[in-house]
Amino acid sequence: MMRRWVAVVVVPGVMGLSGCAVRLGGAGPETYTAVALVDAAGEAAAVADQLTAAGADLALVSAPHDSAWFAQVASQTQLGLSGPGRTGASGLALFSRLKVLGDTATSLAAGTGKLHVMDALYEVDKTRNLDLMLMQIGENTSVRDAVRALLSYYATDVGGTSAVLLALHAPTPEAADSAAQLLRSAFGNVLGCEQRPRNGAPPPAPPASGTLRLFYGPQARIQCERGRQLTLSPPTVVGRVVVGR
Repeated sequence: MMRRWVAVVVVPGVMGLSGCAVRLGGAGPETYTAVALVDAAGEAAAVADQLTAAGADLALVSAPHDSAWFAQVASQTQLGLSGPGRTGASGLALFSRLKVLGDTATSLAAGTGKLHVMDALYEVDKTRNLDLMLMQIGENTSVRDAVRALLSYYATDVGGTSAVLLALHAPTPEAADSAAQLLRSAFGNVLGCEQRPRNGAPPPAPPASGTLRLFYGPQARIQCERGRQLTLSPPTVVGRVVVGR
Protein backbone atom coordinates (compact mmCIF):
# COMPACT_ATOMS: atom_id res chain seq x y z
CA MET A 1 0.00 0.00 0.00
CA MET A 2 1.48 3.37 -1.01
CA ARG A 3 1.26 6.38 1.27
CA ARG A 4 0.33 9.81 -0.04
CA TRP A 5 3.13 11.99 1.33
CA VAL A 6 2.42 15.71 1.62
CA ALA A 7 5.04 18.20 2.79
CA VAL A 8 3.53 20.68 5.26
CA VAL A 9 4.99 23.15 7.74
CA VAL A 10 3.09 23.08 11.03
CA VAL A 11 2.44 26.40 12.75
CA PRO A 12 3.08 25.91 16.53
CA GLY A 13 0.66 27.04 18.93
CA VAL A 14 -7.88 16.18 32.12
CA MET A 15 -6.29 17.41 34.52
CA GLY A 16 -3.15 16.37 36.30
CA LEU A 17 -1.32 15.40 33.11
CA SER A 18 -0.81 18.74 31.41
CA GLY A 19 2.51 19.81 30.00
CA CYS A 20 4.26 20.79 26.81
CA ALA A 21 7.03 18.99 25.02
CA VAL A 22 10.25 19.15 26.98
CA ARG A 23 13.09 20.25 24.73
CA LEU A 24 16.32 19.02 26.25
CA GLY A 25 18.53 19.69 23.22
CA GLY A 26 20.59 17.33 21.13
CA ALA A 27 19.26 13.80 21.00
CA GLY A 28 17.80 13.79 24.50
CA PRO A 29 14.39 12.34 25.37
CA GLU A 30 11.32 14.31 24.29
CA THR A 31 8.19 14.30 26.44
CA TYR A 32 4.67 14.85 25.12
CA THR A 33 1.13 14.85 26.46
CA ALA A 34 -1.11 12.89 24.09
CA VAL A 35 -4.92 12.92 24.12
CA ALA A 36 -7.13 10.44 22.27
CA LEU A 37 -10.76 11.57 21.95
CA VAL A 38 -13.40 9.81 19.84
CA ASP A 39 -17.06 10.43 19.03
CA ALA A 40 -16.57 14.13 19.77
CA ALA A 41 -20.09 15.31 18.95
CA GLY A 42 -19.85 18.68 20.70
CA GLU A 43 -18.95 22.09 19.35
CA ALA A 44 -15.40 22.65 18.14
CA ALA A 45 -14.77 25.29 20.81
CA ALA A 46 -15.65 22.86 23.61
CA VAL A 47 -13.38 20.15 22.22
CA ALA A 48 -10.56 22.66 21.76
CA ASP A 49 -10.98 23.76 25.38
CA GLN A 50 -10.77 20.13 26.53
CA LEU A 51 -7.56 19.52 24.58
CA THR A 52 -6.04 22.77 25.84
CA ALA A 53 -6.97 21.99 29.45
CA ALA A 54 -5.24 18.61 29.10
CA GLY A 55 -2.10 20.32 27.79
CA ALA A 56 -2.22 18.32 24.56
CA ASP A 57 0.91 18.37 22.41
CA LEU A 58 -0.56 15.51 20.35
CA ALA A 59 -4.24 14.69 19.79
CA LEU A 60 -6.01 11.87 17.97
CA VAL A 61 -9.65 12.83 17.40
CA SER A 62 -12.67 11.36 15.64
CA ALA A 63 -15.92 13.25 15.17
CA PRO A 64 -19.01 13.21 12.91
CA HIS A 65 -18.21 16.70 11.61
CA ASP A 66 -16.93 18.33 8.44
CA SER A 67 -13.45 19.67 7.68
CA ALA A 68 -14.33 23.16 8.92
CA TRP A 69 -15.01 21.76 12.42
CA PHE A 70 -11.57 20.13 12.58
CA ALA A 71 -9.92 23.28 11.23
CA GLN A 72 -11.57 25.30 13.99
CA VAL A 73 -10.26 22.89 16.64
CA ALA A 74 -6.77 23.23 15.15
CA SER A 75 -6.99 27.02 15.10
CA GLN A 76 -8.18 27.31 18.69
CA THR A 77 -5.61 24.85 20.06
CA GLN A 78 -2.80 26.20 17.82
CA LEU A 79 -1.98 22.62 16.81
CA GLY A 80 -1.17 21.54 13.26
CA LEU A 81 -3.87 19.42 11.59
CA SER A 82 -3.52 16.24 9.53
CA GLY A 83 -6.79 15.11 7.98
CA PRO A 84 -9.59 14.65 8.51
CA GLY A 85 -9.71 11.35 6.71
CA ARG A 86 -13.25 10.14 6.11
CA THR A 87 -13.49 6.51 5.05
CA GLY A 88 -16.30 5.70 7.49
CA ALA A 89 -19.09 7.53 9.31
CA SER A 90 -16.71 9.78 11.30
CA GLY A 91 -13.83 11.99 10.32
CA LEU A 92 -10.46 10.94 11.76
CA ALA A 93 -7.84 13.62 12.41
CA LEU A 94 -4.46 14.08 14.06
CA PHE A 95 -3.16 17.25 15.75
CA SER A 96 0.42 18.00 16.72
CA ARG A 97 3.02 20.66 17.49
CA LEU A 98 5.53 18.72 15.37
CA LYS A 99 6.40 19.04 11.69
CA VAL A 100 4.39 16.57 9.65
CA LEU A 101 6.34 14.66 7.02
CA GLY A 102 3.33 13.03 5.38
CA ASP A 103 -0.09 11.55 6.04
CA THR A 104 -2.63 9.15 4.62
CA ALA A 105 -6.22 8.05 5.19
CA THR A 106 -7.34 4.60 4.13
CA SER A 107 -9.80 1.82 4.79
CA LEU A 108 -8.27 -1.64 5.23
CA ALA A 109 -10.06 -4.88 4.49
CA ALA A 110 -10.49 -6.87 7.70
CA GLY A 111 -12.10 -10.17 6.76
CA THR A 112 -15.58 -9.19 5.65
CA GLY A 113 -15.33 -5.90 7.56
CA LYS A 114 -13.26 -2.71 7.58
CA LEU A 115 -10.56 -1.00 9.63
CA HIS A 116 -10.57 2.77 9.09
CA VAL A 117 -7.17 4.46 9.40
CA MET A 118 -5.74 7.98 9.70
CA ASP A 119 -1.93 7.92 9.82
CA ALA A 120 0.68 10.70 9.88
CA LEU A 121 4.44 10.71 10.30
CA TYR A 122 6.07 13.55 12.27
CA GLU A 123 9.64 14.69 12.74
CA VAL A 124 10.89 14.79 16.34
CA ASP A 125 14.36 15.77 15.11
CA LYS A 126 16.68 14.88 12.23
CA THR A 127 17.19 11.32 13.53
CA ARG A 128 13.82 10.47 15.13
CA ASN A 129 10.24 10.27 13.87
CA LEU A 130 6.89 9.76 15.59
CA ASP A 131 4.01 8.03 13.82
CA LEU A 132 0.49 8.87 15.02
CA MET A 133 -2.29 6.49 14.00
CA LEU A 134 -6.01 6.65 14.73
CA MET A 135 -7.90 3.48 13.81
CA GLN A 136 -11.57 2.64 14.03
CA ILE A 137 -12.93 -0.91 13.82
CA GLY A 138 -15.98 -0.98 11.57
CA GLU A 139 -19.34 -2.31 12.66
CA ASN A 140 -19.75 -6.08 12.28
CA THR A 141 -15.99 -6.50 11.87
CA SER A 142 -14.24 -9.39 13.60
CA VAL A 143 -11.78 -8.13 16.21
CA ARG A 144 -9.24 -10.77 15.18
CA ASP A 145 -9.53 -9.72 11.53
CA ALA A 146 -9.16 -6.06 12.49
CA VAL A 147 -6.06 -6.73 14.59
CA ARG A 148 -4.58 -8.86 11.79
CA ALA A 149 -5.11 -5.98 9.35
CA LEU A 150 -3.63 -3.51 11.85
CA LEU A 151 -0.48 -5.55 12.40
CA SER A 152 -0.03 -6.14 8.67
CA TYR A 153 -0.32 -2.41 8.02
CA TYR A 154 2.14 -1.66 10.82
CA ALA A 155 4.67 -4.18 9.48
CA THR A 156 4.53 -2.96 5.88
CA ASP A 157 3.97 0.80 6.28
CA VAL A 158 5.64 1.63 9.60
CA GLY A 159 8.02 -1.08 10.77
CA GLY A 160 10.20 -0.56 13.82
CA THR A 161 12.04 2.58 12.73
CA SER A 162 9.64 5.13 14.25
CA ALA A 163 8.06 5.60 17.65
CA VAL A 164 4.31 4.97 17.39
CA LEU A 165 1.21 6.20 19.21
CA LEU A 166 -1.90 4.30 18.16
CA ALA A 167 -5.46 5.08 19.26
CA LEU A 168 -7.89 2.24 18.55
CA HIS A 169 -11.66 2.72 18.75
CA ALA A 170 -13.82 -0.38 18.88
CA PRO A 171 -17.61 -0.74 18.59
CA THR A 172 -17.99 -2.14 22.14
CA PRO A 173 -15.95 -2.30 25.36
CA GLU A 174 -15.69 -6.07 24.92
CA ALA A 175 -14.22 -5.65 21.44
CA ALA A 176 -11.73 -3.10 22.79
CA ASP A 177 -10.71 -5.51 25.56
CA SER A 178 -10.17 -8.30 23.03
CA ALA A 179 -8.10 -6.07 20.75
CA ALA A 180 -5.95 -4.95 23.68
CA GLN A 181 -5.21 -8.54 24.60
CA LEU A 182 -4.31 -9.45 21.02
CA LEU A 183 -1.97 -6.44 20.73
CA ARG A 184 -0.35 -6.91 24.12
CA SER A 185 2.86 -8.44 22.77
CA ALA A 186 3.34 -5.67 20.16
CA PHE A 187 2.37 -2.49 22.03
CA GLY A 188 2.22 -1.06 25.52
CA ASN A 189 -1.14 0.16 26.82
CA VAL A 190 -1.12 3.77 28.06
CA LEU A 191 -3.76 2.93 30.67
CA GLY A 192 -1.49 0.28 32.17
CA CYS A 193 1.87 2.01 31.86
CA GLU A 194 2.10 2.87 35.57
CA GLN A 195 1.42 -0.74 36.56
CA ARG A 196 4.88 -2.06 35.81
CA PRO A 197 5.68 -5.55 37.10
CA ARG A 198 7.93 -5.93 40.12
CA ASN A 199 10.17 -8.79 41.20
CA GLY A 200 9.42 -10.66 37.98
CA ALA A 201 5.66 -10.75 38.63
CA PRO A 202 3.37 -10.51 35.58
CA PRO A 203 1.88 -7.04 35.01
CA PRO A 204 -1.71 -6.57 36.23
CA ALA A 205 -4.43 -5.99 33.67
CA PRO A 206 -5.07 -2.31 32.83
CA PRO A 207 -8.28 -0.78 34.19
CA ALA A 208 -11.47 -1.04 32.16
CA SER A 209 -11.76 1.86 29.73
CA GLY A 210 -14.80 1.64 27.50
CA THR A 211 -14.36 1.50 23.74
CA LEU A 212 -11.05 3.40 23.37
CA ARG A 213 -7.44 2.28 23.82
CA LEU A 214 -4.19 4.23 23.36
CA PHE A 215 -1.09 2.17 22.62
CA TYR A 216 2.61 2.99 22.27
CA GLY A 217 5.64 1.16 20.87
CA PRO A 218 8.12 -0.16 20.17
CA GLN A 219 9.13 0.29 23.78
CA ALA A 220 12.80 0.65 22.82
CA ARG A 221 11.81 3.93 21.13
CA ILE A 222 8.94 5.28 23.23
CA GLN A 223 7.91 4.90 26.87
CA CYS A 224 4.85 5.94 28.85
CA GLU A 225 5.14 7.77 32.18
CA ARG A 226 1.47 7.74 33.12
CA GLY A 227 -1.99 7.64 31.62
CA ARG A 228 -5.66 7.61 32.53
CA GLN A 229 -9.20 7.58 31.26
CA LEU A 230 -10.65 11.08 31.47
CA THR A 231 -14.21 10.28 30.40
CA LEU A 232 -16.15 7.32 29.07
CA SER A 233 -18.56 9.51 27.09
CA PRO A 234 -17.13 10.71 24.86
CA PRO A 235 -14.29 8.20 25.25
CA THR A 236 -11.12 10.14 26.17
CA VAL A 237 -7.68 8.85 27.20
CA VAL A 238 -4.69 11.03 28.11
CA GLY A 239 -1.09 9.85 28.48
CA ARG A 240 2.34 11.32 29.01
CA VAL A 241 4.89 9.65 26.74
CA VAL A 242 8.64 9.97 26.20
CA VAL A 243 10.35 9.46 22.84
CA GLY A 244 13.83 8.18 23.64
CA ARG A 245 17.19 8.81 22.04
